[in-house]
Amino acid sequence: NITSTMQLLYLTHRLRRMCDENIKGSAAIKFVYVSTAFVHGGNAGSPSQPLEEELFSLEPYNPVELYKSMLGSQSYASAAMQALRFPNTYTFSKSVCEHLLLKEAARNKDIDTTITIIRPSIVGPSVQQP
Repeated sequence: NITSTMQLLYLTHRLRRMCDENIKGSAAIKFVYVSTAFVHGGNAGSPSQPLEEELFSLEPYNPVELYKSMLGSQSYASAAMQALRFPNTYTFSKSVCEHLLLKEAARNKDIDTTITIIRPSIVGPSVQQP
């Protein structure tokens, strides 16, 4: 969920830099990430108190270090996943990826990038084509 998404963002930025060298006045980049509605750890909303449409705080954990741990020993990431009450690695990795995407976009301020995060509740196949 993280590596391929970040590689696509890096590729997008690289292509943009190449375009900027050859085309003046290139349009802003629009990057859409399909996440999940379940990125809020153990927090649950209700009809009277819905969850905010913002990043779930991973504090006191660092998203970059969490990702490094996921690629390595996994001990830091496992501890964070438990402490933040994520039910599974899928929702946890989606939450970490949201943080990394926005951090990378902020780091590359020279490239006008709008990142849109979509959080569907369920994604599944259709019985037949629309």
